[in-house]
Amino acid sequence: MATRKTDLHSLHEEGVLKGSTARLSIYAAVFLIALKTGTGWLTASISVWASLLDSVMDLFSSTLNYLAVRISSRPADEDHLYGHGKVESLAGLFQALVIGLSGTFLIWEAVHRLRQPHPTSAQFIGIGSMAIAIVISLALVMRLRRVARQTDSPALSSDAVHYATDIYINLGVLAALLITVLTGWLWADPIVSIAIAIYILWSAAHVGYESINVLMDRRLPEDVDERVAVVVSRYRDQGVVGFHDLRTRRSGSHKFVDLHLEVRRDKTFEEAHDLTVTVLRAIEAELSRTRVQIHTDPAG
Repeated sequence: MATRKTDLHSLHEEGVLKGSTARLSIYAAVFLIALKTGTGWLTASISVWASLLDSVMDLFSSTLNYLAVRISSRPADEDHLYGHGKVESLAGLFQALVIGLSGTFLIWEAVHRLRQPHPTSAQFIGIGSMAIAIVISLALVMRLRRVARQTDSPALSSDAVHYATDIYINLGVLAALLITVLTGWLWADPIVSIAIAIYILWSAAHVGYESINVLMDRRLPEDVDERVAVVVSRYRDQGVVGFHDLRTRRSGSHKFVDLHLEVRRDKTFEEAHDLTVTVLRAIEAELSRTRVQIHTDPAG
């Protein structure tokens, strides 16, 4: 069995990058909550309150993600030999449950407003506030997506989904306020709130589904298998016959690949070992943030 030593320096750098980005999302959520709270009181708009509720959920999620990425960045220890990466998926699953409950409550309140419409006020203040919120959310989503791609972090990807949802939500609130100003139609506000709630529920279901897949050790996409096969085929002229029992899974930012490598019987023990290490390192170079374990079998 051949394994690669963990690059602690690289893990530390990724942990710092993920931590700073997670903190930024917390600061943004705090500002948006303050902005929307004042706007909600001034406008009495349920769609603004819906947007505020989403921002409160974002603060909760961002704080949870910050703690999750701090824990997941710890190196493997005696009790967690595969690292702490799955804490990110646990955080994502918990977020999905809480966000789903908030979306359900929002629908209930919006239906109540449909039955008993309430007028809004200070709509232009609300329009300005939503425009500011859209700009902040857009900038944050760009940062979260960039770092999530760099570090392959489920927690930051989940955060990016939340704030991308914010953009659409704020656009909906902006539209509701404009319709109210231009037409005086009071139902625009609760109808937009229901649409926001449905989108929140969909986002929660998506985050929960992805988190469950990781926790259940679902295999990696099929293109990973194909890339492993391509790497192994490069060493056929050196004595590799093929491979079998390929297994893949994910934990946090890291991927794990296990396989049995078939090596020609005429190879000595040392030659087979060196060839196995070469293949292992080639697979890890092909697949970023991947830990490979290989068992060597004599061909046939």
